Amino acid sequence: MFDHGVLQIHEATMRVLAKKGMVFHRPEAVELAKKHGLKTEGETVYFTEKQLMGLISLAPSRFTLSGPNPEKAVLVGSRETHHIPGGASQFFLEADGQLRDAEMRDYVRLTRLFHSAPEIPIMAGMVVQPSDVKPEDTLGQVLYQLFQLTDKPFLSAAGNERTTRLALEMTAIANGGWGEMEKCPRIMVVANPLSPLKMDHHATYFLMEIARRGQAICVAPCAMAGTTAPMTLAGAFVQTNAETLAGIALAQMVRPGAPAVYGFLTTASDLKTGSIACGAPEQALSAIWGGKLAQFYKLPCRLGGGGLTDADVNGVQSAYEAFMNLNAAAQAGSSISFQSAGVLGAFNAMNMEKAVTDLEIIGMVNRIKKDIVISPETLAEDVIDKVAPDGQYLTQPHTVKNCRKELYLPHIAYRGPMARSGQAELERKRILDEAARREAAYAGPQVSPDMVKDMKAFLAKEGIEPKAV
Repeated sequence: MFDHGVLQIHEATMRVLAKKGMVFHRPEAVELAKKHGLKTEGETVYFTEKQLMGLISLAPSRFTLSGPNPEKAVLVGSRETHHIPGGASQFFLEADGQLRDAEMRDYVRLTRLFHSAPEIPIMAGMVVQPSDVKPEDTLGQVLYQLFQLTDKPFLSAAGNERTTRLALEMTAIANGGWGEMEKCPRIMVVANPLSPLKMDHHATYFLMEIARRGQAICVAPCAMAGTTAPMTLAGAFVQTNAETLAGIALAQMVRPGAPAVYGFLTTASDLKTGSIACGAPEQALSAIWGGKLAQFYKLPCRLGGGGLTDADVNGVQSAYEAFMNLNAAAQAGSSISFQSAGVLGAFNAMNMEKAVTDLEIIGMVNRIKKDIVISPETLAEDVIDKVAPDGQYLTQPHTVKNCRKELYLPHIAYRGPMARSGQAELERKRILDEAARREAAYAGPQVSPDMVKDMKAFLAKEGIEPKAV
């Protein structure tokens, strides 16, 4: 039995798509809609409820996303939330507080960190945008590094026709060819509609191309209540739902059964500045309601803003906003959580200290989502009977057996007597030490020299010389 509010949002969505439709700035999309019997006017495609739900029903409720190492494949749409680090940030914040343009060395450093992190099963293809390569070659440059630094699945930027082709061809080379790509998706790409109720020609193109190739597409509006969506959250959720469903429906028109993720990232506008409010409680509410709607449509989902924060420094604000967003999304059933680690200043900057702090938060969130196991052993009546009321549990075999698997053990959080001075400095040292520990733990994958050779040859044809790092 679904929440009555979910049904109301669904019904309003159906009325909006029937009356206003969705604009796709790509003639091929409109022609495809016509072939499927949908009403069109210019670039606007209209959906009846029957047409839309018929298309949505073709999308799988779960699918496997794999990288070069099949042992690290993930099932998207299971109960588990798969965390993906921050992506596409323009800046890098140094430990000393210096904010500068991101560079390729930062991309390599962060990718190594996240490859080593068990909390991160899916990588970000463009964790930062390096300023020291040609803008038009950025995707080719970073993917050349990515496929040598990690063998996990990844989420990629796409952009225009050339960069979409680069992403697909390089992924095919890294994964053993197009035959392997057809077996299961090897790349996931996010398509962001242009709220309200539009998708630009680039996003429409790569959504269709990714779907045509059988790869995974995540349709994820990032509307802001009060500026690009109605001020009331219910109205903003109706518009977001319409944009997401229309995008997924287009993917199914291209290729029935194309793997698609239901994205729901709507948040508030800060009406004092007009900027996005990533750390607002409305972002968490978006995750909660997006989860309800994704369950209604039986689709895997990306909910909320991951570890996003509006804070411009790793500290109290960034931690409580990141925890709020990460935990709300996980509890709401998010299949994937993008921007989960390292991001500061909304989407603007990556920072190593924020990254390791977020990894600890993810560990806590995962522990909460894991919940408790109830069985005769875990109920521990025999242990209580033996120990209570005058004994202690520390030295009991039951404690020794379960202590490592029952409890989350943090690396940064402090538990102990109150220090008389220097608490802030000691906390900062723990964060820096954890960053150093995780960086030192990096062990790269086994990479085929032939793969690297083939990738360099492909890039040479594209006029790209990989940057030495």
